[in-house]
Amino acid sequence: IEKTGRFAYFIQILGQTYINLADFSKAKEMFSMAFKFAESSHYTQVKAKSLNGLAEIYRRNQEFELAVNNHLEAIELLDKIGAKCDLAEAYFQLGLTYKNMEREDESQENIEKAIQLFDEIGAPKQMEKIRCQLRMISCPANHL
Repeated sequence: IEKTGRFAYFIQILGQTYINLADFSKAKEMFSMAFKFAESSHYTQVKAKSLNGLAEIYRRNQEFELAVNNHLEAIELLDKIGAKCDLAEAYFQLGLTYKNMEREDESQENIEKAIQLFDEIGAPKQMEKIRCQLRMISCPANHL
């Protein structure tokens, strides 16, 4: 089981790498695989991060309902296990999804939750990353 959990974690990171490379098809494949492995090994954090990654792909494909549902499921799982950093990222991604849906109030509410959580865990660079992305400006490499 330990090996399965590690494998799921690795595949989930690979999925995020493919998102960063804008290869969304490969990213979706990796996240789906990581999700299945994480579910079978009961590795909640990887399952939630995979859901959040899939939600990001759905958002980019303008499949907003799927995106929101995956974000909300990820948030529920991450909140249960107290994974504040990943929870903050999930709230931020949900905020971006609502922003793309032109639902500004929900967007702002979730982005504020993300900033609050990053502040609680002492992650100023993550807070700056959010501010950079929201302003749609070029961020220093160490903020990404």
